Amino acid sequence: METESKDLDNKEERKMSGEKKKKKTAYRRMIEHRIKIASIIVGVIALLAILFFTLVASYSFSEKAWHVKFDPIHGYSYILYTKQEFSPAHIVITSCSLKDKEITVPDTIWGVLVDELEDNAFPKEGQIIHLGQYVTVVGEGYGDKLLILPSGYENSYSYLSIKDRNGSGFYYKVTKYGALAAYAFFGTQEQYQIPKSCCGLPVSLVTEYYENDAYLEALAEVEAETSSIPAYNMLRVDEVRKNGIDPYVMTMKYKASLENIQTRLMRLPDEFTFLADGSPADGETAIKMAIINTGTVSGESCGDVMAKYTPMEFIRAESFITQRTNDCHDTDELSFQEWLCDGLIEVPY
Repeated sequence: METESKDLDNKEERKMSGEKKKKKTAYRRMIEHRIKIASIIVGVIALLAILFFTLVASYSFSEKAWHVKFDPIHGYSYILYTKQEFSPAHIVITSCSLKDKEITVPDTIWGVLVDELEDNAFPKEGQIIHLGQYVTVVGEGYGDKLLILPSGYENSYSYLSIKDRNGSGFYYKVTKYGALAAYAFFGTQEQYQIPKSCCGLPVSLVTEYYENDAYLEALAEVEAETSSIPAYNMLRVDEVRKNGIDPYVMTMKYKASLENIQTRLMRLPDEFTFLADGSPADGETAIKMAIINTGTVSGESCGDVMAKYTPMEFIRAESFITQRTNDCHDTDELSFQEWLCDGLIEVPY
């Protein structure tokens, strides 16, 4: 009886052990199945990511921008610059796959403002392009297109720039009444010719020919990218480079205006930033000092000082001086910025 009892116990143990093995094997199979499914999912995601980053978009850490090669929903390739310290996120269209005769550039793509059309982004000849309300720069290669300004452009706070250096030889700013001010010319005096229109828009103002140099070319490029100011007359900029603010001050018609602006200019350095040794703390301050003093005590001209720094620092210096002297002149006299933008030849059309 004892032997039979032991045999029964052994059989029971073997049975329980077998059931445990079966349960363990089933559990293991379930785990392995889930691992396989997870591996497939990870593999598919990795493949999609590789396809996305090779065929659709790539990220540039140096530019802090997405280079989108193909957007089938909108029909454009573009660069999406992410938000940075002094600039919001924005999109530059690099090419258009739409073949329609008439195209409307969207105000935004995926909620990001479209503010620039790169050189030759619309290859089809003779297209009619309705610009989005945030576009402020149109690159080279649009001379044969017809650009339609957005509704309400005349009331906007920004100016549209059109680069046509490779066509007519000029850079343009679109005035608030929808015509072009040709503010910078890049060719030789023999090549200088006043165009009647560009991109279907009439030319109403044009700069006289001036000798091109590296600084004025760089300033024209920076000004094209700066939508907040109208077109400088490069000949007036040249006057500032040679004689500082004196040519502008001498345009004051009234004695009171002249005295007011001279007094204000003498007080402006109190608002500037200097180092411990008394030297300007930055390029903008150095240029402001050179403009109001028509040079430096060491004999440098205002142009010598400007050449040491970027054109954007000149633009900032001009803006500062304009703001601080706006209340010094009579209503029929020009502000410093208005004087810099004045003197372009009027072209009847």
